[in-house]
Amino acid sequence: MKLSTLSALLSIPAYALAQSSSASASASAASASAPGASGNSSDYLATVLGALNSAGLTLLGSAVQGIAGTSEGQALLGSLAQGNKTVFAPSNAALGNVSQDTLSDNALLTQIISYHILNNTYTAQGVATAPNHTIARTLLRGGNYTLPGNFTGPLVLAKDSTNGSSFEIVQATSNISTGANATAANLQVYVIDQVIELPQSIDTVVSSLTPQLSGLVSSIPGLADQLASANGITIFAPNDAAIGAIQSSLGQLNSTQVTSVLSNHIINGTAVYSTGLASGNYTSAGGEPFTFISNSTGAYVQSANSTAKIVQSDIILNNGVVHVIDNVLVNTASNPQAAESAYSSAAAAASTSTEANVPVTATSQATAPSGSSSSGASSAGLKIEPLGLTNSMMGGMVAVVAAIVGGVVTLF
Repeated sequence: MKLSTLSALLSIPAYALAQSSSASASASAASASAPGASGNSSDYLATVLGALNSAGLTLLGSAVQGIAGTSEGQALLGSLAQGNKTVFAPSNAALGNVSQDTLSDNALLTQIISYHILNNTYTAQGVATAPNHTIARTLLRGGNYTLPGNFTGPLVLAKDSTNGSSFEIVQATSNISTGANATAANLQVYVIDQVIELPQSIDTVVSSLTPQLSGLVSSIPGLADQLASANGITIFAPNDAAIGAIQSSLGQLNSTQVTSVLSNHIINGTAVYSTGLASGNYTSAGGEPFTFISNSTGAYVQSANSTAKIVQSDIILNNGVVHVIDNVLVNTASNPQAAESAYSSAAAAASTSTEANVPVTATSQATAPSGSSSSGASSAGLKIEPLGLTNSMMGGMVAVVAAIVGGVVTLF
């Protein structure tokens, strides 16, 4: 879409945004002067809808109008006027590919639209150059998306070159390009040709990226549900080639060792994005420390004597993040006390955590929450209950490993 078309969005007047923000700042003030507050809100919505329609974004205008009649939609649209925002506006062609069931579900539609709004101003100049990423907080929270402390869902941004004039929204399977933009009062608006997918569940993401690992997880009774219900989790997921490369070694492990290896691929209860890996001190769900290394050949994660290259980072889950690695971290050690201590320390920090709304890159970290051992928005600093792998889970692990290696696993 041409910049000249986007210029219609400039018709959103600053005073309308300011009035809307003022009107929604206090519920009691709004109720005391309901006609005036209602008028400001209605005028603002009408102005936004008029600008979207003038820019040819009629389907987005219809979607906004639809959610405006709900309490969740009203809260989202009210927050649009508060502080600087970046809006990714799907074109008519993009929204035309969305099912009618989705478009008619106002609750889901509110979640989708909220995931297209960033809580600050973002331009290409401030976005990291690939393979580095910028982590940008959206307005998505609640619903199917859960992180400790009610943190919002992030988008991952990157540009192709240091002097690039545009950037991309990085997703698991395909990226979305941003082109021309327009500034409308406190809004930075980019028209995009795809609708951004909401963060998916861990089973959906892992099954598409690492099918062998997905098969392993799904075959262990209760494990998939436990990972999916974690309120904040980071997983270093070995790709299929990595799992295939150690089949013979897996056959030598007993059930306790298999449990330890799996646990040492997980940071329990914390969403750690690539921007914060090197700056924090992280302990695995097995109680073992992680070490992170970055050099001219890439970024690496180490557990004991096992090292793996991170080949795809920052795949956003609805409850955390996945980083795909090219090797299995065969660390059979475990330290339950260290795992519990890490959980306790982070849980204590949860009550004082605050969400940064500034762009976060590997060289521009946000301030860590008070009491947190890690830096940046990469760590919400929050933990869930420690992963408890039951006897049936361990038995399932052994059975699946035996199936993978095509033999019998010896139990010591």
